[in-house]
Amino acid sequence: QKGVIAIEGHNENIDSSDFTLRPRIDYRANGKLYPVIREGASWAYLAGGTPGAGWASIGGIGGDEAAATRYKFSYRKKGEREWSSAPIRERKFGKTEDLAFSADLRDLKPASRYEFQIVRWGRPVGPWEFETAPARFQDGMTFVTGGDMYGTRAWLDAMNLRAGKEDPLFALLGGDLAYANGSNGGRWRDWLESWNNCAVAPDGRLIPMVVAIGNHEVKGYQYRPKNAPGREDAPFFYSLFSGKSEGANFTVDFGDYLSLVGVDSGHTANIAAQTQWLGRVLGNRLGIPRQFVCYHRPAWGTGVKGDATDIRREWSPLFEQFKVDCVFENDHHTYKRTHPIVGGERSDKDGILYMGDGSWGVKTRNIPKDWKKRTYLAEAQALRHLIKVTLKKDEFLYEGMTEDGKIFDKTTRPLRRGGADSR
Repeated sequence: QKGVIAIEGHNENIDSSDFTLRPRIDYRANGKLYPVIREGASWAYLAGGTPGAGWASIGGIGGDEAAATRYKFSYRKKGEREWSSAPIRERKFGKTEDLAFSADLRDLKPASRYEFQIVRWGRPVGPWEFETAPARFQDGMTFVTGGDMYGTRAWLDAMNLRAGKEDPLFALLGGDLAYANGSNGGRWRDWLESWNNCAVAPDGRLIPMVVAIGNHEVKGYQYRPKNAPGREDAPFFYSLFSGKSEGANFTVDFGDYLSLVGVDSGHTANIAAQTQWLGRVLGNRLGIPRQFVCYHRPAWGTGVKGDATDIRREWSPLFEQFKVDCVFENDHHTYKRTHPIVGGERSDKDGILYMGDGSWGVKTRNIPKDWKKRTYLAEAQALRHLIKVTLKKDEFLYEGMTEDGKIFDKTTRPLRRGGADSR
């Protein structure tokens, strides 16, 4: 009498790039383990061969699923019945066998709520919701900003939850996002999972992000202002945020009322090499009444680490020339707010405000006891925080906030680039 052993292998992902089944069978007698079938043994029927007697051959996906597109991005304005779809682009996620996907959405209506879902082999996953920015300025609009995010998952989740509870239009994230150092795809997946699950507004919409690059996105995680490595040393950052085909610097304009500018502070591009570009994009946006710049390494820090003197020399004069409203810096794992400064000296009328310095979800560094000797500093604390920015008709409100919602520092600055009725 023959015994029959039937083994089934089930792959969690129907479109996985590989699948291996390596069974082994042992029996135990008198306290000893004896192999019956060793791992790696040849079986009578291998996938792709001809099944013999007793083997059941089961075909692949059939019917509607066989004709279904592998992945499809579907979206619709909330309240509408019909779904639209957008083409999906895919590429390898860093150096892993995983894939990153993206879809470009066009012709969205301003100030509108949308639903979206991922359709996988004809089966929808979701939906989730997002909201587009208004076409014109609305008094009281807010965003949050910060950097140096994933020290521990508990700290990351807590501050992401706070970001969602504040119900911002978007989050401006200043680098050192997943602390993956150009090599750890698992930390990126954790970081994305935390944002997706925690950075959710009270009404359920997802909070969009605008990101700058930091040193911990790059292999070697160094600050190299004059000899930065190329984009290939930050494979996860550039494959995930695929729109950055020209590098990590960017501009994002909201109608004609708000502009964001991001720069690479010496991580995959040299600082001086970006000065001409920075001057051009700032100059081209003189007619926009609200403008913010974000990057990672601070030029005007609290003294816990060295300052980016190249940025002071190359970029600060441009911020002063074009009257940037606030520059958000990160990296040092502290909180800081400068006075409005020109050339490092306080100037309440013409000065630039610098805020940061990156302690969203990391262990903070101790502030030097003599920090007030840095006369450009107005406030410095060792606190994990985010910064909430409220855009008012004729001024800005900046609030330093802990994960539990405590406001520990705040300041206001007038609108300088346009009148009180600016757009």
